[in-house]
Amino acid sequence: MHTAPLRHRTRAAAAALALATALAGATTAGATARGEEYGGHDRRAVEVNIGPSGIHAPDTAEAGLVAFHVSTDDPKGHFLQVFRPHRGVTVRKVLADLGKAVSRKPAAAAQGISAVRDEADVLGGAQVTPAVSETFTTPIGAGPVVLLDFTAFLADPAHPVTRTLNLRGGPSKDLADFPDSIVITRETSGGPRFDVNGLHRAKENILVHNASDEIHEMGLQPVKPGTTDAQIQKFFGGNSTGQPPFTGPSLGLGAISPGRTALLETHHLPPGTYALLCFVPDDKTGRPHVAEGMHKVVVLT
Repeated sequence: MHTAPLRHRTRAAAAALALATALAGATTAGATARGEEYGGHDRRAVEVNIGPSGIHAPDTAEAGLVAFHVSTDDPKGHFLQVFRPHRGVTVRKVLADLGKAVSRKPAAAAQGISAVRDEADVLGGAQVTPAVSETFTTPIGAGPVVLLDFTAFLADPAHPVTRTLNLRGGPSKDLADFPDSIVITRETSGGPRFDVNGLHRAKENILVHNASDEIHEMGLQPVKPGTTDAQIQKFFGGNSTGQPPFTGPSLGLGAISPGRTALLETHHLPPGTYALLCFVPDDKTGRPHVAEGMHKVVVLT
């Protein structure tokens, strides 16, 4: 990791440092055979392979600072989402409301995403392709979490594909390393926005913090060179009938609940122009957040 630039920035911004240290906790161990050097410690990530054949993952892993390494063989790309229902809420109930949230009817979408926000801890996820796998790391306590094939869910919400992962134990005293860049999702007078700090290179690790009161995701979509945020707004704001400027499948971090933080590592991400996008529906209007201005074009070298 390239920690020096961020350390310099965080000395100048105490709030950013607080977000980075929010990921202090345990490095996961013993979940699978895959180990990585992470923050000066040997880390073993929870290996998850997702695709048309389903979700392949271990049954148990260590709680604490949990790292999910997600890969796929699906040439179209695939999307994993992780969540944990609150006490007394069933998985079926969360999935039923998530089905409303992905409805094309704005009123149903607003009702569904509001219910999911109140019923579950939405813990992040990964949008991956065969060429680009991802690791997302976030603090999670002991107990079961649900791995959801979100690609399959969007195609057929009535028949969700899930797998339960039981987390055991608790955090150790090892600390996560600093990321290279920070993205904060926040509310503004003009609507939800991405606040991007220091994201310049394709190899950078991104700390994503949800500072708003709604669920947000951070899609990372390759777009044509020269694409502007004005063009993206024109398309998603309903003023264009043409094709979006996308040049490939979406990557990036899945949805996280208000107040949560996750570290995203993309593996073998090609340099290029990308748009950060959030398609989560607004909890009042039901419109995708991208239509309300939640997008940011970045050039990664």
